[in-house]
Amino acid sequence: MNIKEYRDAHPNPWLGDGIMNGVLNGVTELLSSAAYSPENLIIATEKKLKVMRRIIDRDRTFWSRLQNKFNGEKPDRILVDGGMLIQLFEVSKQTCPYTLTPNHQYTIPYSDLFELYRKLVLVLAPEKTVRLDYLS
Repeated sequence: MNIKEYRDAHPNPWLGDGIMNGVLNGVTELLSSAAYSPENLIIATEKKLKVMRRIIDRDRTFWSRLQNKFNGEKPDRILVDGGMLIQLFEVSKQTCPYTLTPNHQYTIPYSDLFELYRKLVLVLAPEKTVRLDYLS
């Protein structure tokens, strides 16, 4: 498992250090620490995996790699809120090898997020495991 804390290398220069930047950071922290119901945790993780799969597929041609770079999307890691990661570990009955903070954001490889999702589905909805192939 390779989880890294996300640090924005390109902060928004238009926001500066003023009130708007503080409000935006506060809203981001609030949303990143929100709790999901078990069903919504599955749905949110599926959506992240589908988006990441599109980014990976799009990274096969020069123009698509350029589009990924322009959009700030990286095919090797996906951005996940700390609260979501903590819930993924807790609900799938696993221990996290890292100390995670709910209101921080982290990057994680697609394969690691998929493995967490697979274990989550095995715990919460074993009948869905036959459909896991379309995300891998």
